[in-house]
Amino acid sequence: MALQRNGVFGKGQPTAIERMRSPGPISADALKLIAMAVMFLDHTGMVLFPGDLGWRLVGRTAFPLYIWMLVMGLFYTSNVRRYLFRLCAFALLSEIPFNLAVSGGLWYRPWQNVYFTLAISLAMLWILQRAEEMGRPMAGVWAVPAAMLVSEWLGFDYGCTGPLLAYLFYMREKKGKPVLTAGFLLFCLSNLLSPLLAGKNLLAPEVLSGAVSVVCTEAFGIVSVPLIGLCNGVRRWKRGRIFFYLFYPAHLLLLSFLRDGSGIFALFL
Repeated sequence: MALQRNGVFGKGQPTAIERMRSPGPISADALKLIAMAVMFLDHTGMVLFPGDLGWRLVGRTAFPLYIWMLVMGLFYTSNVRRYLFRLCAFALLSEIPFNLAVSGGLWYRPWQNVYFTLAISLAMLWILQRAEEMGRPMAGVWAVPAAMLVSEWLGFDYGCTGPLLAYLFYMREKKGKPVLTAGFLLFCLSNLLSPLLAGKNLLAPEVLSGAVSVVCTEAFGIVSVPLIGLCNGVRRWKRGRIFFYLFYPAHLLLLSFLRDGSGIFALFL
């Protein structure tokens, strides 16, 4: 009998959990720690060394790892609703630390933290999964462009590309296509969509050069592909889940304090 805790797969197809139980040397816990470490380096560069691109290039590995773990979480969890609620709760909890880090203030409308991206991506995948369970897989396809548009228009981190990468990884784990490398490259190229959705002329030299620069920068995240391929899916540190969730707002607060000192406390007065 196939090991399947959540979701529907075609007859004879291995579930994502079964594919994860490979002899790879990296556990799921270790992969989370790697993602946290490179995210910390990425945000250290963003907050403390904004002129040094090297930090950000190293950090490009983090987001694909988090998206892949989100997809794995969907297949593994016994309660998607609780999973989604948890992401939404931490999106709200993390917004002020994120705003402090990116703008130095409590409110920053143009850009929202990555938990919002993860939450809307999970909601999208849940809709797709429910449609498949009802035997009408095409009935949920609308959720993909909807999630991409909402993410872009509301300024969620990574914009339209976040839900798209989640969808590509989801399809890869369900049907084996596209392969990880192809899915990641499509994610990189999808950064060309952001200017179009913002109503900009992509052919304008400054817009095109900016979009191509983002594509090239995100391409450094290709390191995530072999890391995912080496993951064996073993999860032993289940009680440490809250640590992984809290690390995001906590490290943003720490970096903001290192940059601005005690001045950040005056914002709350």
